[in-house]
Amino acid sequence: MTDWLLGTLFATSGLVVLVLLIREPVRRAFGARVAYGLWLIPAARLLMPTLTQTVERPVGAAVSPQMFSSQSMAEPLLLSSVTPPEQSLIEQAGGWPTILMVLWLGVAAGLFAARILAFRAQRAAILENATEIGRVGSIRLVQTREVSGPLAFGIFDRVIAVPADFESVFAPHERRLALEHELAHHRSGDLIANLFAFTLLCLQWFNPLAWFAHAAFRFDQEAACDARVLDKNEGSNRADYGRAIAKATSGRALLFASALDSRTTLHRRLKSMLSNPTAGRRLTGRVMVLATIAVVLPLTATQAIQYVDPPAPAGDSVAPVAPAAPVNPTTTVAPVAQVAVVKPLAIHEHGTVMINGHEKDWKDLTAAEKAEIRRSLDEARAEIAKVNSEEIHRNVQEAMQEARLNQDEFRREMAEARAEVDQAMREIDAHSAELRRAGQDPEQVKATVRASLKAVEAIDVEKITREAMASVDPKVMESAMRAAQEGLRNAEAELDRLDRELDRAD
Repeated sequence: MTDWLLGTLFATSGLVVLVLLIREPVRRAFGARVAYGLWLIPAARLLMPTLTQTVERPVGAAVSPQMFSSQSMAEPLLLSSVTPPEQSLIEQAGGWPTILMVLWLGVAAGLFAARILAFRAQRAAILENATEIGRVGSIRLVQTREVSGPLAFGIFDRVIAVPADFESVFAPHERRLALEHELAHHRSGDLIANLFAFTLLCLQWFNPLAWFAHAAFRFDQEAACDARVLDKNEGSNRADYGRAIAKATSGRALLFASALDSRTTLHRRLKSMLSNPTAGRRLTGRVMVLATIAVVLPLTATQAIQYVDPPAPAGDSVAPVAPAAPVNPTTTVAPVAQVAVVKPLAIHEHGTVMINGHEKDWKDLTAAEKAEIRRSLDEARAEIAKVNSEEIHRNVQEAMQEARLNQDEFRREMAEARAEVDQAMREIDAHSAELRRAGQDPEQVKATVRASLKAVEAIDVEKITREAMASVDPKVMESAMRAAQEGLRNAEAELDRLDRELDRAD
């Protein structure tokens, strides 16, 4: 889960930087509605699950000790007498990861709750003395002195509020265009998008880039709504629509509302309205956005590898040999390779056998039970013989070659990321004045971008590869297989000795 959270944070931050860099050129080339659609790229990445690659382990590669000497059997008793060290307060609280996660979610929840309460108070103040003047479907039109420009708010109880002097200040055609703008917000789901965007902002409250991106997203949303209204009206209405926007400016806007009255973005919105791409170009832009999502999501998804054991061939489910106990006080039987399900069997030095949870004398076993034990030893030896050391070695070499290729690809991607970060720094410097007006520190934004790149550069890919390869050392596996074979031979020799003693006794 932590890997997915970190991977998603870095990936979405990079995609947000990408959107911030290309949104203006896209708006000029394909229109404001396509530029607004660019925000689907980082939003879709948030919903991208971890991509898990399933890899089969080589047959026989997993070798675990199955025989234990009397000394190793006693180790748990010795360890149980050791008093564990007393945990610190940090450890008792679950460790730093748990503390940081609680802090992160606590601040996010507090910020979300505070803004929700503020929105509810503003909504109540607007509707307290409002007069309903009409309805458009399920959307209420109200008039109130609490607003100075048209305002759309509400997801379930949808409302459009207009100022008390709406009829005297706005001409009839300007009123129609202003109401069409607010209706477009409701009908296109912009208010739902605002709630989703603010939720994501709360989860990334510590990231200055997220605050800057949220402001850019809201501007693109308003510009896209302007384009939707103008697309439905003739070009001659652009001047009337521009005047309606100018008259509505007051500087006030609710958090989860969409309004015509933002002073800080008025000039940019009027400039954006001058762009009027053809329908074909807008369609091309939408297709490009969808294609980008289809390409970017797999490339930036969090990767994971799941190792599984290959299915056993049909008919191979046999009763194999269980771990054998020590034959005598000075001899320890080597481990048998774990090639199948093992029945509990142990041979003790006085000729007793622990089988299926019961201790029996070897001489008391029936001929069928003795034959079953012998057969299990033969089947275990056959399973070990199936292990192909050369194939294991070849698979390890292929894995090492693939790891080297992955390292080269990682270096290329890092070089590209550095170039993108340099471009992002120049873009932030170019818009530093706008950032400061939005309440953001450009240097802090740049520091966040640099920290994200530094965290990725700190990943020691070569060390991770070396550790992974060490776990599949062919020499270690071959040594374990030889020890398993030796353990089988010792077990068979002990059974032969018991049979000879019984023959002499008879």
